[in-house]
Amino acid sequence: MDANIEKEFEREKALEEGIFKALHHFNKPLKAREIAKFLGIPPEEREGLRAKLKELARSGKLVKLRGGKFALPEKMGLVVGKLCVYREGFGFVDPIDGGKGVFVPGRSMAGAMNGDIVAVEIVKEGREGRREGKIVSVIERAVKKVVGRVEKHKGQCFVVPEDKRIRYDVILTHGDCKNVENGDYVVVEIVSYPSETRGPVGKVVENLGKTGPKLDIELIIRKYDLPTEFPPEVLEEAEQIPLEVSEEEVKGRVDLRQQLCFTIDGENARDFDDAVAIEKLPNGNYRLFVHIADVSHYVKPGSALDREAYRRGTSVYFPDRCIPMLPERLSNGICSLNPNVDRLTFTCEMEINKKGMVVDYKIYESVIHSKARLTYTIAQRILDGDREAIEQFPHVVESLKTMLELAKILNKKRYKRGSLDFDLPEPVVVLNAEGEPVDIYKAERLWSHRIIEEFMIAANETVAEYMFWTDYPSIYRVHESPDREKLQEFLNFVRSLGIRVPAVKNDIQPKLLQKILEQVEGKPEEKLVNYLMLRTMARAKYSPDNIGHFGLASTYYTHFTSPIRRYADLQLHRLVKMALKGMFKPESIPAWEEKLEVICKHVTERSILADEAERDVVELKKLQFAANHIGEVFEAIVTGVTEQGLFVETIEQVIPGFVHVTNLKNDYYICVPKQYCLVGEKSGTVFRIGDRVLVKLLAVDIENRKAEFEVVKKLK
Repeated sequence: MDANIEKEFEREKALEEGIFKALHHFNKPLKAREIAKFLGIPPEEREGLRAKLKELARSGKLVKLRGGKFALPEKMGLVVGKLCVYREGFGFVDPIDGGKGVFVPGRSMAGAMNGDIVAVEIVKEGREGRREGKIVSVIERAVKKVVGRVEKHKGQCFVVPEDKRIRYDVILTHGDCKNVENGDYVVVEIVSYPSETRGPVGKVVENLGKTGPKLDIELIIRKYDLPTEFPPEVLEEAEQIPLEVSEEEVKGRVDLRQQLCFTIDGENARDFDDAVAIEKLPNGNYRLFVHIADVSHYVKPGSALDREAYRRGTSVYFPDRCIPMLPERLSNGICSLNPNVDRLTFTCEMEINKKGMVVDYKIYESVIHSKARLTYTIAQRILDGDREAIEQFPHVVESLKTMLELAKILNKKRYKRGSLDFDLPEPVVVLNAEGEPVDIYKAERLWSHRIIEEFMIAANETVAEYMFWTDYPSIYRVHESPDREKLQEFLNFVRSLGIRVPAVKNDIQPKLLQKILEQVEGKPEEKLVNYLMLRTMARAKYSPDNIGHFGLASTYYTHFTSPIRRYADLQLHRLVKMALKGMFKPESIPAWEEKLEVICKHVTERSILADEAERDVVELKKLQFAANHIGEVFEAIVTGVTEQGLFVETIEQVIPGFVHVTNLKNDYYICVPKQYCLVGEKSGTVFRIGDRVLVKLLAVDIENRKAEFEVVKKLK
């Protein structure tokens, strides 16, 4: 396999170098056939060249111009990147090769849509490196399908997109217009993209019918183009996989079936990625076993299962369902570490001292037999001494107590090095059988959760450190330091709250931010400071280069612990096995590094998409819940201040909304931006970020995702 990878890599590299040589030689944009002629590629062999040109354009190394010509971006003075459009109509282009984003006003979009890879010409450069540009070319279209509501007007049909970042209504053909009704929700495929003078044209591929609570989640699934059905060849392949572990498969593995190990997961979890076991050693150290489902044993590279898992990238979790990365036969069956059955695992065994340092470790393939399936609630009840829970699981009590001891040690060690712990409980949305939200509450963070968190972090760090020092290709989960500009803005806000902030001279250290979190702990502004600090952070991503994890203050970090639901972990398992078995050859390493660059980019994008879809559903259900409580009064916190009014969020149900200045009665209010507050001219009443207020819900606009409140009373 390595020899094939090596040959393919050499071919691809030679073709890429030839393309650049042709463009430098002629010093002008060239068509594919002109490049082929220069390289001596006959017409019947040009398919590979065309594919390579498209790939180079997608990666930003080339730019495709009108007339099918390709050029070097630097020769044209262009920036290539991904366009992110905002609801207000403007956008930012995030350069593929790094650097500051380019602001694009709505009038300069040139028919580009959210997510497109575009070439942008810089038209203005401001202070502190701020750049404004206009789009000159769309290199790759991101939006292939649009979900929206049909509107008929004077014999014409339009689809109004659900995604408000899509700035164009989609025109339907006359034939489609006859087959849909006003108000229908449809999925349309774009057949003609927008230009500067005309909107996009689409054809209906699915009519979802009229709106309703069940349909709402379906619309979001279609909006993010999430695959819900597995192709027949994937299901056929899954059917060939046995439902039980055979003795043949156990050969060569460390047999831990007699060990007392168990799983701790959420109430509704059905795919169990990890099981844990612990021993207290005579020297006072702890031996911790983190067993992870050995998905890579069943999902082979290049198989139909592998290709589909890669396409999906991750499982997606909604309040009423899961869209899994792998078919149920694997995700809830043979790969899931269910109790009282043999399962194949990949184990990270660590010896950890009383200071939380990993003093020794082993990583190996194993077989286990989980002795219990605990929920976080039951595990916590056992730790709290609940007699009924202890009687139900007497055999795990001592292990759980030892695990709590070790988790507290690991947590303390992480805290000392500056790891940031954002205390932002996730809202849990409860739906009835019709898909209507009947309750929203904050998930409680228990020590049973923290045990698993700490153990998974320890395993992820240990495996990442092992791969780093082997110097073999790997996948890391990395998190860069915050953007200095965003950070300065945040620190100014924090100072306005009266919080002590030391001056930042060189690179920001997590410890400084941790001290801020300490100062606000237990105070009314705690949640807000947590939230705003999180917003200053860069997104974590997957990378073949280890640059560390800022948020965890970790030098080495990866994702090893969830291969059932994350492709990154599955791919990492394969790489670790190759490293352990000495399967990497020096000549194949450049090819692997290039391959992992592509995989990391893809799985990062799929992870971000899944997060956005999950958040979209939760925000929608919050507003549907709110729509049934108009006229009611809620306690809320001020989360933002503008000249137009206050952004607020209810404390219990976490419903975001806006209080317009006209709904701040009996006074005129002036905005003082540097102090993040509104001040009443007559009364001197001040509303600032972090204040608690009683608000009355006036109206909910579900389509535009807005809730409108008025202030009833400012709380002390």
